[in-house]
Amino acid sequence: MQSNNRLNIQNGTAQTFVSPQISNNSGIMKHYNITEIKKLTDTAKSIMIVVPQINIDAIASALAMALAFKKKNIQASVFCPQKTDNNYSKLSGLDLLTDKIETGDLTITVNHPLDQIDKVSYNDDGGHLNLVVKTKDGSEQISNDKIAIQNQSAPADLCFMLGDETALGDKADIVKRGDWVFISPIKVEKPWAKASLIDPSAPFSEIFTFLLPMLGMPLDMDSGKNLLIALRVSTQSFAVNVSPESFEAGAICLRATQPAPATPMAQPAMMSQNMAMPQTQPQTPVNNPLPITAVEKSGSITPTNAGQNKANPVGIS
Repeated sequence: MQSNNRLNIQNGTAQTFVSPQISNNSGIMKHYNITEIKKLTDTAKSIMIVVPQINIDAIASALAMALAFKKKNIQASVFCPQKTDNNYSKLSGLDLLTDKIETGDLTITVNHPLDQIDKVSYNDDGGHLNLVVKTKDGSEQISNDKIAIQNQSAPADLCFMLGDETALGDKADIVKRGDWVFISPIKVEKPWAKASLIDPSAPFSEIFTFLLPMLGMPLDMDSGKNLLIALRVSTQSFAVNVSPESFEAGAICLRATQPAPATPMAQPAMMSQNMAMPQTQPQTPVNNPLPITAVEKSGSITPTNAGQNKANPVGIS
């Protein structure tokens, strides 16, 4: 276990921010305890990530997670009540972002003994859906105060909350429905969360850079790009609120954004030892080689007999 410090290295100042102890098996990367989160994600068929307060760090991290789940053929969406602007245009997966919550099925509860219900039917009289509940003869009629209309179904099999849900205002009660994972850089307990991941002082982008591979979802070019953009923004280009893990996260994201290396060409098979090697013709020995004194400094051969001229090279007269 080791304690990680965060530094502000801008303008030559040094301010220390204490972050929690995080298990580190290799000395390089963070290792979160994600046992409960992994159990929830392994059984989910649909995912929703909620960002209560819009900012580049949270939106980019949420989209990176949504893209990772989508790559595993799991339905994923990101909900944020505020709309993005041009500052978010370079992020991938913006089509997964919505400002509306799909709350699922409508539940109508009739507080009446089931054995006194004769049948339930429906019609579309007037272009509207009408549910008809017919009671058995002699049974008490159903009064309006015995009927409850609720939309208690969760928006997804598993939901992630990035930050404090109270920023959602009247939509904050969404946490009362379904299974939730709470992720935050602020240490606070949420009783509605089935699992939590708290990493004080670390931006969401740093948390998700280590979390996604631990969940079996390695970063690809799109998710890596989103997280790298968020890291640069949240740390002001790695100058503020940084730790060794911040730079490690940046390196992981940068590697993920690089194109895959080209496939090397197959090397020719080694020649079988049983194959006959090509025969080379023996060189004819030179009789009476010229002495070294017969070679000029220019590399040409001097006449061997007095009065004999050398032939000019071709093309020169």
